[in-house]
Amino acid sequence: MLRLACGVALALAIGCASHPPPNPMPAAAPETPAVVPTPPPRPYATLDEARPALMSLEDRRAYDAGVLQAAARSSDPTVRARAVLAAGRIGDPRGAELVRPLLADPDASVREAAAFAAGILGEPGLTTALVPLFGDPEPRVAARAAWSLGFLEQETGRRALIDAIPAAAAPEPRAAFLRALWRFATPDAAEAALRFASDGDPRVRTAALYALARKPQEASLPALTACLRDPDAAAAALCARALGVLGKPESIPPLSAALESTGPVAIFSMSSLSQILAKNAGAAPPAERRERVIALSSDVSSNLAVPALELLRAYASERDAFRRLWTVASAGRGRRQQAALQSLMTAVPQQSATLVDAAIGSPDPFLRAAAAESLSSLAPDDAATARGRLAADPEAVVRGKLLDGLKTADAVRAARPLVDAALADPDAGVRASALDALARLDAETPWPVFRDAVVQSAGDAAPDVPIEAIGAASARPDDPGAREVVDAAYKHPSTLVSRLARKALVKTFHADPASLPLREYLTQRTLADYAAIAARARRPWVARVETEKGVFTVRLGGSDSPMTVDNFLTLADKKYFDGARIHRVVPGFVVQDGDPTGTGNGGPGWEIRDELVPTPYRTGTVGMALSGPDTGGSQWFATQAPQPHLDGIYTAFGQVASGMDVVMRIEQGDRIYRVTVGEEQR
Repeated sequence: MLRLACGVALALAIGCASHPPPNPMPAAAPETPAVVPTPPPRPYATLDEARPALMSLEDRRAYDAGVLQAAARSSDPTVRARAVLAAGRIGDPRGAELVRPLLADPDASVREAAAFAAGILGEPGLTTALVPLFGDPEPRVAARAAWSLGFLEQETGRRALIDAIPAAAAPEPRAAFLRALWRFATPDAAEAALRFASDGDPRVRTAALYALARKPQEASLPALTACLRDPDAAAAALCARALGVLGKPESIPPLSAALESTGPVAIFSMSSLSQILAKNAGAAPPAERRERVIALSSDVSSNLAVPALELLRAYASERDAFRRLWTVASAGRGRRQQAALQSLMTAVPQQSATLVDAAIGSPDPFLRAAAAESLSSLAPDDAATARGRLAADPEAVVRGKLLDGLKTADAVRAARPLVDAALADPDAGVRASALDALARLDAETPWPVFRDAVVQSAGDAAPDVPIEAIGAASARPDDPGAREVVDAAYKHPSTLVSRLARKALVKTFHADPASLPLREYLTQRTLADYAAIAARARRPWVARVETEKGVFTVRLGGSDSPMTVDNFLTLADKKYFDGARIHRVVPGFVVQDGDPTGTGNGGPGWEIRDELVPTPYRTGTVGMALSGPDTGGSQWFATQAPQPHLDGIYTAFGQVASGMDVVMRIEQGDRIYRVTVGEEQR
């Protein structure tokens, strides 16, 4: 989670290659024809027999009715469950006909797997087939059906969930129905959740609050405010975040009072206060909270210190707050120093000139990047001079942040020569940032430039540029020229890019899917290769991650995500992660690594397919970072708190087994010394 993605509108997260890759994995040879499994003359008898063929179909994103039906008709329920999961992962609409009958399978594990597959397959027609599962005798099946109805986001599903909530016979299914409502930002969904926001059962209450807080509506403001005092810290923190999204000045006093708490509630209260103050000119935080914010800015935990330093910009006119920011900006380190510098540049730009000059000349590329991102706060002439100094910076992270800092259309127009020059940058991530900047021109967006950038990206090792172009064009489908950008991406030599473009053409531009053949991935792997990958990944692997802040371990889940785990093992064996810096920490959300470039765009030079699983994102769950479906490579993240909105979108392939306190202490910029993997001794 979580810029999380290289594309504007494709997904939440990260991982596009922009540096010379190591020797590629066997899958990275698109010129070699795929080895196609032959459907057996009878149903598969065992999972070991079926698994390699199903993995082959998933890896190629190929729909083979013979192979899938041979698994779906197996007498072994584990094979049937694995078959329906494969149908969901492959993503072909024809998979709905395989999923539908298995929703009524006699085995509960198969029904649960079919319900999950219905969600990730994304076929709206399965909505009515999921509703009857609300009455399933197994609560986990009913809960999964509710989750998938939320995932499909159909009106019929929303009405069914709303009707099922008061009719639920027990707290557990009622909580599941409520939690699934979060995707529906409609008045009736909010009204249904509000009825249970003070429920006596904590499972029901926190589920209702989650539904209200994830996509908050103004009518929920009183309940979200009261939730700041909820005994469940995760729920209270989420409500604090929601108040920042709503951005109402009347939320300033209760959020300020919440700063007396610790942990995630304080983290999100500070972040939300910063958002509200930025959205409401003339609004100010209570003066009596200044000392508390200054104290939090010195906290040993960067998760508290960084948002406090960001909030201190609202107090920068006060001497003690200014002194604290100046001290950290001039003598601090890492993300704290960057946050303090950006706060001063935003709040008191004229008084920050010497700090900005020192940052631009710093040997630390991440400090230079922080300055580059905030230059729009300076006087126009000063900003232009500074951009001129940084435009040819040797580090891609600096050149990219220079473009990311052009937040408005006017800023892009003023720096247009810089943006145009960046379109020829050797780094694909920087070129993608240039397109992102041009997309802020709205009606003036130069779509022919986007189309040309897509065509010229054909030789890139990373898909950053076409993914950015597809997202930008999809956000403005009615613009003349936007469709041509996506048409060009559909013809791109990258199968990944072509598939993403086809999805946009069908769903956003309403193209006829029959006129757009769906390309399969080509691999070198045989069925024996897949069997070997599965056998290797199923071993009880534990990754040991040694960092500046200490050691944490991750228990890998290769049974459910074998190709993802095998990819991680391959990279660890190559010492790919060793010496890299943690390039992203979002307090209370994730710690992210796996990019040796430190830009957030780096990767190994190949992509792996998603292996979506029903594993929930709890505290310490480890997942693959993405910039769109099937874009994972080397970047991974560990959650610092439960993140249910990531479920079924990012491949979960591990769980922190020890050292969660280390994960919570890690700061952006900390170095990973080494990652080693060994078998757990049981």
